Amino acid sequence: MVGILAVSTAAVLARLAMGEQPGVTTATAGSAPALAIALWRTTLGAGALAPFGWRAARRDAVRLGAAQHRRLAASGLALALHFALFQGAIALTTVASAVTLATMSPLFVALGGRWLLGESTARRTWVGMSLTILGALVIGAADLRAADLGTTALIGDAMALGSAVAVTGYLLIGRVARRSVPATTYSSIVYSWAALALLPVCLATGTPLTGFTTGTWLAILGIVAGPQLLGHSVFNALLSTIPATLVSIVVLAEPVGAGLLAWLVLGESPAGFYFLGAPFVLLGVLIATAARDAAPPRPTEP
Repeated sequence: MVGILAVSTAAVLARLAMGEQPGVTTATAGSAPALAIALWRTTLGAGALAPFGWRAARRDAVRLGAAQHRRLAASGLALALHFALFQGAIALTTVASAVTLATMSPLFVALGGRWLLGESTARRTWVGMSLTILGALVIGAADLRAADLGTTALIGDAMALGSAVAVTGYLLIGRVARRSVPATTYSSIVYSWAALALLPVCLATGTPLTGFTTGTWLAILGIVAGPQLLGHSVFNALLSTIPATLVSIVVLAEPVGAGLLAWLVLGESPAGFYFLGAPFVLLGVLIATAARDAAPPRPTEP
């Protein structure tokens, strides 16, 4: 629940940081472009977790081999791509559309988990996933009908869907890596890799990284404290014991919270169908979670 509430604030805080004329690599004076927000949330998130990650690694005597380093790097690159596309989508389309399409990852995660990790998905989990996806699509459809979409918004929608594919790799790789790496150690390293991947992109595109107003910096810090540390880091901690599919399903509740916040803070009023889709999302998450709770415990590895 903490993770869901935290990530639900990401889109609204990002839009506030972007100002009145949001852009991917440019913004009005004092505001932050989408790529700058992606860079700062990973950089500051890595810095905040680094002391805890180092302490956890020493406590558990963690020794990372070459294969593990490659996994962490790959996870960081997938996360960097996810954030770049997701923050860019927020700049180009409505909050509800961006968040709804970005959380379409459960199907990709379920298929990838089955093919790559050999993790089966319970029938009730599939039912819950179907309901959440249906509800999220209803929310997105309502937003599409209510908004005056142009080419820019359609590009934003495509970027949001691409971010869902990118986060699939991040979750599946994390599911494997987290079996032997403490949560804070994993998160701090992966966030660092993501920041290192985003920095040259920002420099190559001329994206301004400083010169923001106090309000913009506060919004960025809010993203770091909430969606990054209490959202993604919590989900990373769960990956060692909970299948990536279930984590991705739970995140599907994000469009509900993000839609309400966009209504209250940004004045983006949800269409009537939003209130039809929201119960399906919440019901699906409840069924999927109940399916996990009802499943017999897996034997502990010796």
